[in-house]
Amino acid sequence: MRSVYDLVVIGGGVIGSSIAYNLVNDGFDGKILVIEKDPSYEFASTTLSAGGVREQFSLPENIKISQYGLGIFENFDEIMDCDGDRAHAEFKQRGYLFLGNEKNWPMIRKNYEIQRGLGARVSLLSLDELGELVPHMNTDDLAGGCFGSRDGYLDPYGILQGYIKKGKRLGVEYLYEEVTEIEVARRKIEGVTTEKGTRIRCGIVVNAAGPYASVIGKMAGVDLPVEPIRKMAYVFDPKIKFDYDLPLVVDTDGLLYFRHETGKAILTGKSIPDEPSGFNFEWDRDYFMEDVWPQVAKRVSKFDTARLIRGWAGLYAMNMKDGNAIIGHLGEVGGFYGAVGSSGHGLQQSPAIGKCISELIQFGKYRTIDLSCFSFHRFETGKLVFEEEMV
Repeated sequence: MRSVYDLVVIGGGVIGSSIAYNLVNDGFDGKILVIEKDPSYEFASTTLSAGGVREQFSLPENIKISQYGLGIFENFDEIMDCDGDRAHAEFKQRGYLFLGNEKNWPMIRKNYEIQRGLGARVSLLSLDELGELVPHMNTDDLAGGCFGSRDGYLDPYGILQGYIKKGKRLGVEYLYEEVTEIEVARRKIEGVTTEKGTRIRCGIVVNAAGPYASVIGKMAGVDLPVEPIRKMAYVFDPKIKFDYDLPLVVDTDGLLYFRHETGKAILTGKSIPDEPSGFNFEWDRDYFMEDVWPQVAKRVSKFDTARLIRGWAGLYAMNMKDGNAIIGHLGEVGGFYGAVGSSGHGLQQSPAIGKCISELIQFGKYRTIDLSCFSFHRFETGKLVFEEEMV
């Protein structure tokens, strides 16, 4: 490998790899290096995610980001084809179903109008319609639901490998080492150094380090409000298998979700409110037994008899200020960009973020979607952007 590159991406997960791919695919004529410290991606937020993709957000920008991404994911295998070696997105568009009760139903209806106004394929469902969609679900406490028919879930590893393979085919290089230093001189990016002493000269660095984004930010003198927050997922085998496919169902608290997994097993998870930040990859069996299972069995009584198959924990790169991504120039350092703090939405937002960062770097402005509301400078102006439909 060379010692001088035009652009270095720190973080080879799905966002970093999408940025690199989009740059070369859009005609960036410089040399690009992606540096990733975890060559197996064992602890990558990308590969540990539940793989959900949805149009159902409250912010117009987030809706547009997802709509762009859906267009890519629906054709991902063909787009990322490398001389007959097709990608494997395994995109199952079985829909997203947000459940509404007396408390959150007004918010769901309001956001539905925003989504419909932007062309999202969503519909409000009555209790009878909910019963037709998920016959085994308890609806006694519900007021209705919002169903996104274009939504679904995919294989995170397949998406990641698709971006990596296609990017490499187009000239992107990867280095599997850990960045320990970013060189800044005269308030401009000069290069990076890894723990193995590898020194790379470059004029542009893109921080796509996921839950480690704030660590990378500090190397360039930029404080980012991004912290690692553990999120756990579980797969259990219910005694009774349904003869229909479940959509991804989000319960009324916005914390619990469940959907079908391979072989009609059930994948589920529930956020722990106010869990402290930290690089914690331990999954908690007791939390499933005491909190998750009782709630999911209350919503679907046939789940009251089940066998826990496995569990795991991954990390959200959580923006602690407003829960939305931080995209664009970072701080006052010339040549320092970022796509960080996606707060659990990184996989589904990766196509649009990759495209838009590519445009910003090459043309100095966004062309596909205006993401200026997600700029780092919003923390200075106080113009925070909040998303109501967080999961």
